[in-house]
Amino acid sequence: MFSNSAARVSHVDARAAAALLARTARFNWALLRAVLVWVRGHLRWVLALLGLSAVLQLLGNPAGFREALALAFGPALAGAVWVTCWPVSYERFIAGPARRAGWRRWVRKNWEHISRECGLSVSRTTKSRTFGLAPKEGSRFVASQSQTVTVWTHARLVDVTTAGHLLRLMVQTRTGQTTDDLEAAAAPIAAAAGAKAYRCVHMTPSVVEIVLVMADALTEPRPAASPSEVYVNAVTLGRRQDGTPWYLTIIGRHTLVVGCSGSGKGSIFWGVCAGLAPAVRAGVVRLWGVDLKRGVEVGMGKPMFSAVATSPAEAVKLLTRLLAILEERGNRMAGQTRLHRPTPVDPLHVLAIDELAVLTAYTDPETKKEASRLLAEILTQGRALGVVVLACVQDPRKEVVGLRGLFTQTIALRLRSAEETRMVLGDGAAAVAPAHRISPAMPGTAWVVDEDGAMDRVRADWWSDQLVRQVATQHPAPVVEAVATAAPGKGGRGTGGVPRAGSGSGVPAAPATGHTTSGRTPARNPRAPRKQRTRSTDGSSAA
Repeated sequence: MFSNSAARVSHVDARAAAALLARTARFNWALLRAVLVWVRGHLRWVLALLGLSAVLQLLGNPAGFREALALAFGPALAGAVWVTCWPVSYERFIAGPARRAGWRRWVRKNWEHISRECGLSVSRTTKSRTFGLAPKEGSRFVASQSQTVTVWTHARLVDVTTAGHLLRLMVQTRTGQTTDDLEAAAAPIAAAAGAKAYRCVHMTPSVVEIVLVMADALTEPRPAASPSEVYVNAVTLGRRQDGTPWYLTIIGRHTLVVGCSGSGKGSIFWGVCAGLAPAVRAGVVRLWGVDLKRGVEVGMGKPMFSAVATSPAEAVKLLTRLLAILEERGNRMAGQTRLHRPTPVDPLHVLAIDELAVLTAYTDPETKKEASRLLAEILTQGRALGVVVLACVQDPRKEVVGLRGLFTQTIALRLRSAEETRMVLGDGAAAVAPAHRISPAMPGTAWVVDEDGAMDRVRADWWSDQLVRQVATQHPAPVVEAVATAAPGKGGRGTGGVPRAGSGSGVPAAPATGHTTSGRTPARNPRAPRKQRTRSTDGSSAA
């Protein structure tokens, strides 16, 4: 019995000793690797001190030899221990400042070369004449010699600053140069510096700030956090490429989100809807959902929405109801105020549409025409009246999204081609904001246009199904409206199933806009029959 207990104790001691030995080995290996990394980063310093120690050894000064070795490897050992045990503080106080100082030194030292190679400099050839004394038959006289000299004029580097992973170059144009030339040279400058990305900010008509992102802060996805504060003006969707939060303005903005399948449109969709959830519960925001993927997306957070449509017919009824609210609010605001302010009595209405193309391009012609008309009225009038639209679509072509120009802000997720990038972000955006080059392994990454017109890369936080359901349960909509589906072939719209305005569906009719209810042009009266022509004897015809 005692022998079995002793065997078990010895077995436990052996396992504990093995675990301790493994931990010690891992720590020693991490320490050795940190020392080697430090030595590699400070190789010139170490080699200089090693050379000094070798000279001292040859001169017969062993004490100096030991001191030189201590100076060479002492900081390496101390830095290795620091970076292994406290990596955050080492990055903050040692590695980060040293790296940023190296960036600034490299730019200042090589600016003339960078400016010349990136097309920001201009050369001018001039002739210079030198004078000297030359002998001639025992006497001296002044002789001259001309030579050709190339003079370079560079764009001026006003300032170089660093912050975090950003390297900022303040560049001023030379004579005969514009800020467009500086912006065109930003890409080769970023490539020369080894930057991950870049952006340009026009400071003055002659000064541009080129921001180089030296390390990618968007590589790793970040899960979204459950919102708790009531925000209406803007919501936090994720982070920018410099690591700062990415805020999306909601009030007074219609947002179009474009991206191919799997690009992360759901992260932005729920970033907006769930980000407004506390305001929904407070009654200052009311969400209206149109999910034309059979309700798969909106169904996760349905309690947050006041009304949900999952088919084109239901979507038209929902748009009709929303347009009636907009008309009634406009009548109340006329002569009182020009901009709506959300209150629990008069909330902000947010229309969130997933797969917009199904409603505006891929349904039957009558439904498509009526839906496009209703949505166009909401987009043109809703900004000042407190009705905003968030729409997600895969194909940005004009024949698919004919209302593309009515959206006030666009978000370009991963796209298929440079032409699509130009469609979404504007002319010239393919070179500055290459959304078609976003990696499929980085869903939620997008390019946006800032308030100052500069392009910036962002990444939305990831919303899991569980988090969406949790937020929807915690912040349900206080007001719910049912959207009934019209029977096929009824409602005065033939087989399209679109309800007739003012029918017994419980949805009020849309205000008169000078169009017919169905969107068709009225039938034209038949022409009067022509009078018979009589032919005269000379062969001419007469009426």
